[in-house]
Amino acid sequence: MRQDTRTVKYDNGLGEVVYTKYPQSRSIRVFVTSKGQVKVTLPTFTSYEDAEKFLFSVGGRILAQRKEVLSRQESASKGGAPSLYEIYKLAHKILPVRTRQMYQLMTDKVRIRDHKGNIVEDPFRYNRIAIKNNSSNWGSCSTLRNINLNMNLVRLPEELMDYVIAHELCHLVYPNHSQRFHALLNAITDGKEKALAARLRNYRL
Repeated sequence: MRQDTRTVKYDNGLGEVVYTKYPQSRSIRVFVTSKGQVKVTLPTFTSYEDAEKFLFSVGGRILAQRKEVLSRQESASKGGAPSLYEIYKLAHKILPVRTRQMYQLMTDKVRIRDHKGNIVEDPFRYNRIAIKNNSSNWGSCSTLRNINLNMNLVRLPEELMDYVIAHELCHLVYPNHSQRFHALLNAITDGKEKALAARLRNYRL
């Protein structure tokens, strides 16, 4: 699926902003990554100028979010290894927000059809997020459409954290590891599912 991307660097505190057009996007969305980068997603029919106007309209909120993320990064770099409690607090700040952002990105990016060819409405809808400290998995998904995430996800590289979240959201569509599940996850990760899974295996719980 073709994506158009544009990167613009601002001197007003936003830093380097990445604009990405998705054919399936239905609205403009702005978010801050766990590394402090601002990203904007928009429909293909929306101009970059309109996306920039929207960004500036919510710029105060985005600047505050980015400042908080960068401040946490600076504190972590000065204070050495964080305690379990600090990781727990950070996970509760980051993971629910990032899961919602991934849900929105995935909803915009792909369309799921049932066996009759009809589009499934809101296929990645989830009910509740639980954040735990366990040694058995990075995440899981229940039949009640609840997502469980390991708090140590915030210690992983951002791309791997997003991969785990996407993995669990895909299980809301296919509650197994079938070929269709892997095809969906591969589409969500732009063809990098196997590479990301291999990288994740290098990290211990």
